[in-house]
Amino acid sequence: RIKYPTHTIVQSQRTSTPMSFVPPLFKDFGKAIKDLCTKKIDDEKDRGSLFTGQVLKFSAKSDSGVKIDSYTRNKEGVFLSCLDSEYGCPKTGTKFTLKLNSKTEVEVAASSSKLYDGVKATITGKWKEKKGKWLRDIVLDSQYTNKDYGFVSQEKVTVELDTNTVKAEVSGCFGDDSGLSVGGMYPFTLKMDTFELQKAKGAESAFTVEQLSLGVEMKKKDITCSLLTKPQSEIELGFVKTSPSGTKLGGKFSIPGDGSDDVSKVQLALNHKLDADTSLYGTFDSTGSLKGTVAKKFSDPSLTFSLTFGMDISKGYDLVQPVGVAIALGDA
Repeated sequence: RIKYPTHTIVQSQRTSTPMSFVPPLFKDFGKAIKDLCTKKIDDEKDRGSLFTGQVLKFSAKSDSGVKIDSYTRNKEGVFLSCLDSEYGCPKTGTKFTLKLNSKTEVEVAASSSKLYDGVKATITGKWKEKKGKWLRDIVLDSQYTNKDYGFVSQEKVTVELDTNTVKAEVSGCFGDDSGLSVGGMYPFTLKMDTFELQKAKGAESAFTVEQLSLGVEMKKKDITCSLLTKPQSEIELGFVKTSPSGTKLGGKFSIPGDGSDDVSKVQLALNHKLDADTSLYGTFDSTGSLKGTVAKKFSDPSLTFSLTFGMDISKGYDLVQPVGVAIALGDA
């Protein structure tokens, strides 16, 4: 009797392993460079920053999750009084915010990060008084993250009720565990009364390659580099390097778009901690603008004080007036 060998067939199941690196949203490409160059210096770029010039700020946060920021800021040569309040519930993933200022601007927002796995959605209502008339906008913002494939996307729609205009931005980014991310963003503008897509400035039709923004970013443990191309051929190339001591050095080279009156510009920025409570920030660009900030933290009472100065080297070495002073009170 002949015995035939038996074979056992084992069916393997392949499971996908989430990537350890998730790419940033396209709007955050180059954010590390932009923050280093502007966040601690230029109030126009970072509303309510602790270290910007001519700011008095009070922050408080309760155990229940309510956060309140009250501050003044200098915008376009005019002082504004601002009040921001925020309430978040980590269990439900919801957050509510309310922003007011003395320029008669109101903003109310609600967001949730647990509607669906990987999805975050925000709805914002904006009201702004202009020449005796209220302008109203509704903003819908959805973000999707897929960790298995290293993919993120964002769809942002702004409905301008008073102009019957819908503005939309659609973006997507891919990344891998090497730290490399690539992405793009395309905008649309639609007139609701005629349902007609609007042309971008200088474009021959509503759909043109010139409107497409593209970006590449490489992020490692101690360095981040990014390259961005924006509509009308504007290009930005930048980097941020962090030393073992925590000092950050960054630079950005920008080429203006076609038809722009701006010139190509090189900008350098430095963030250095003298000790645990004292920090130095500085920026310099090829137009001759030099800005610096010294910030000091105190524990009793909880307070951050900073002094900001600036000068235009191309016109001499006199300080640009006025010198900015910022005081931040509170624990937030």
